[in-house]
Amino acid sequence: MSPKPDKVVIIGLDAPIPERLYKYAMEGKLPNIRDLISKGVYAENCLVPHPTITPPNWTTIVTGAWIGTHGVTCFNMHKPGMPLDKTYPAFDSRDCEAEYLWESIARDGKKSIVLNYPSTWPPRGGDSIVQVGGAGLAINEWRFEVPAEIRKTCTLSTSILFSTEEYPLAHRFSLREAGSWEGVPQNLKRSLEAELEVDFPSSKFSVEPVKWNLLLMDFGEGFEVAAISKTKNLKDAFAALRVGEWSRKVFDTFKTSRGDFKAVFRVKLLELSRDGSNVRVFLTPICALHGNSKPDGIVEKVDSKDGLPMPAHENFRALNLGWIDEETFLELVDMEHEWLADAAKWLMENHEWSLFAMHAHCPDWAYHAFANKVDPTTAKSPEEAELYGKVEVGFYQSLDRMIGRIVEAAGENALVIITSDHGAKPSGRRFDPRAVLEAAGLLVYKDVDGERVVDWSRTKAIPQRSCYIYVNLKGRDPDGIVPPEDYRKVQDAVIKALYDYTDPETGLKPVIFALRKEDARVIGLYGDRIGDVVFALREEFGGQHGAHLTTVGYGIGSLKGLLIMAGPGVKEGHILKRTVWLTDIVPTICYLAEFPVPKNAEGAIIYQALKDPDCKIKELRTLRRNYERLKDALEKEKALTHTYYMGG
Repeated sequence: MSPKPDKVVIIGLDAPIPERLYKYAMEGKLPNIRDLISKGVYAENCLVPHPTITPPNWTTIVTGAWIGTHGVTCFNMHKPGMPLDKTYPAFDSRDCEAEYLWESIARDGKKSIVLNYPSTWPPRGGDSIVQVGGAGLAINEWRFEVPAEIRKTCTLSTSILFSTEEYPLAHRFSLREAGSWEGVPQNLKRSLEAELEVDFPSSKFSVEPVKWNLLLMDFGEGFEVAAISKTKNLKDAFAALRVGEWSRKVFDTFKTSRGDFKAVFRVKLLELSRDGSNVRVFLTPICALHGNSKPDGIVEKVDSKDGLPMPAHENFRALNLGWIDEETFLELVDMEHEWLADAAKWLMENHEWSLFAMHAHCPDWAYHAFANKVDPTTAKSPEEAELYGKVEVGFYQSLDRMIGRIVEAAGENALVIITSDHGAKPSGRRFDPRAVLEAAGLLVYKDVDGERVVDWSRTKAIPQRSCYIYVNLKGRDPDGIVPPEDYRKVQDAVIKALYDYTDPETGLKPVIFALRKEDARVIGLYGDRIGDVVFALREEFGGQHGAHLTTVGYGIGSLKGLLIMAGPGVKEGHILKRTVWLTDIVPTICYLAEFPVPKNAEGAIIYQALKDPDCKIKELRTLRRNYERLKDALEKEKALTHTYYMGG
């Protein structure tokens, strides 16, 4: 009999650079990932669909379908009939027109766990799945049904910096001599106080602000301790910290327009000068413990010593704003990954499951924040490159610890897939397709009250989202002016303008291809949710990923996907050279685990990754042969009875 896994684990990492992760693993810095590679297969040429963007490619991974088939076409969605300047975040599972893997295996009576998997909210799969998150890129982040001008919110609150100094977007406060506090030590020489207002920035709905009391304490050698309390009684303090210390996890209930919400958070004292003049207190996102899972309340049940179910984008924002240092940043990264590992373990232990699928977004946010600081060719100095190189290793090590704990919880007979939606690269030169189309007379602006706005009455084409350009088509678009008979002519004019453009400083042609909509099927793009022209950029242009082909490499970066497979039926210690697409993951899982294949899956089985590619046909032939033997034996046994059918 061919080996068959009893469970399947998909762990997704968003935007890791595969070559760098592999290098760190082989150097021993990522022992759990190295162990999986040594026991399994690492794909050197894992390619991802175009565009190299989060929602479409995570959807491809768990459907096995190309973007044109599942219909999630970019980070944001645009559908026919919408104004050409309107989109919405692509995180609504109802936009996916393909069957998810957990839906297909439910037809076979199998159950699944889905943890923080993007673009899967509201949950699909009925009673066959247990799901936490999926409406954003992290737990308690929402990009589903949020106002168009906001794009993302947190369930309750982003992180907050309280500071006596000016910092961008920080909550500044002033100190005064402390009034009457109860419970203070007798040896206290001097104390200062302030009021900290928590106003729940970026909350999904209205939350009633709260005020906390800050007390700074000097015991004779300058201010050393900062305490935070709801009251002016030190015995009620939920934090008493020295510089560099974190509070324990603090649980509280907050009043909102949706009723009371239980939540958890932590606080760190970043700075406290001896004279008390400079103080910085960092509050993590306030993390809701319900309203984010199916069934509701799972998040509250997860027992995590130091981890938090937080909207982790805010940690990268805090680093970008200069609120926190790199050490604090890595501590916050660890809190998120520790919670995800604890959640995975709890879910596996408390629910029946055959499939576990999750995603962690850290590499993507990290490379957006500091890819150019990691790369020695774009860093400001060798010292900066060295520092952020260590931070890069640090966040991969945090992910490695998370992966190790999840794989252990899954058991020895699990098929483990480590994969990604795309890679990342340093930022290149800016390319603005709007300027190109304007120069070609295809996009026209007008002045309205001193503001430059699109003149739809004269605009024939406009860029939209990462890699699409739309013809302003009469009969389809609300402000359409191009008659259907001129559609092809405008498409060709757009393509010519893109190809004709030369970057004035480098002499390079930024656009490496531009395809008519009907020709984009060759790269898996088709249907009414893509633009009329699809284009891709050279590696020297654009940001970390998006309008770039998956084969792009630039500086330290690569846009290829990550794929590591280990478990029953998979080769051991094998470097796979063949081209693998993300569409191939689901068919390979279904082949090995004998899962029903999702109805819209289009990929191929990765036979070269298997110990015995013919194992299933050999097993089938053996079963057929034994069936014939058994049938023959039964016929002979029947003949020995001398019993014959005589009729009625």
